[in-house]
Amino acid sequence: MDGVKRYYSSLETRLGNWVVYGGRAHLGYYSPDVRWPFPVHQALIAMEDQVFRSLRLGPGARVLDAGCGDGQVAISFAKKGLQVHAIDVLPEHIQQAQQNVREAIDKVDWNAKHNSDTVTPLDALTVQQGDYHNLQTLGSGSLDGIYTIETLVHATDLNRVLSEFYRVLKPGGRIALYEYDHWSEDDIQQTNQSKQVSMDKVRLHGAISKTANGQSPSPSEDRSEHVCPQKSLVGMLNKAGFEDVQESDISQNVKPMIRFLAYILYVPSLMVLALGLEAYFINTVAIVANYLRGWKYIAVTARKPATVSGQ
Repeated sequence: MDGVKRYYSSLETRLGNWVVYGGRAHLGYYSPDVRWPFPVHQALIAMEDQVFRSLRLGPGARVLDAGCGDGQVAISFAKKGLQVHAIDVLPEHIQQAQQNVREAIDKVDWNAKHNSDTVTPLDALTVQQGDYHNLQTLGSGSLDGIYTIETLVHATDLNRVLSEFYRVLKPGGRIALYEYDHWSEDDIQQTNQSKQVSMDKVRLHGAISKTANGQSPSPSEDRSEHVCPQKSLVGMLNKAGFEDVQESDISQNVKPMIRFLAYILYVPSLMVLALGLEAYFINTVAIVANYLRGWKYIAVTARKPATVSGQ
């Protein structure tokens, strides 16, 4: 948790999330033929709409936002009718998310609400500090859906996280995970030593687990020995018991923002590496290193079997 807190509390991360993403802290979704990422806000909303559609859940469904950040996505989904329970491991994120929820509720048409006997989705939105490795406050089979947007990168034991997701979902419950593919790419043999050094620093200062289950191979081990079907998000979901696991490569849909940032940050990233300032400007290094190295952004959906033994 210390690494995650250090990463998100850094000035570069906080400033970048505010200036580039308006606090929403995730990539936008673009048509494949779009070259430049403007307007950014419209693309951010388009990404959230993609995640929402992937869940395939109707109004009243209870879902978990696993890594809610400042709560903007949770608020958006609540407005669409979902009953959202949002968690984040960092107290400062929870404080900001709760403030944003209060402000969103303040904007509700109170006359309309006064004439209704039902609780609005925003009233049902809960925000609590929590760790997706241990969802102890949630009962087994209590959720209809779970979603993440660029948060599983910090999982130190992804198999345990997916096991917890499986446990708290109802039979037939769905998940939608929108993430950089940090798992299968870790098994790619690197031929450019400078690129590998840059990526090692990105993992260190960006609070990124080296492998999916948090167990890093030693430098003397052959990386090719670690290549196996379960070292992909799809493989781990299948192992956890999920069915109908589908992976879509949407790299081209997020590329406009990555490409734009890589262009403008290329020279600054070289300066950061030369001066050894990665700990303070790790996003600058990460964006350029990932763009040059090659990267993959995936949308993965799955469901818990409708009939589960013991339920």
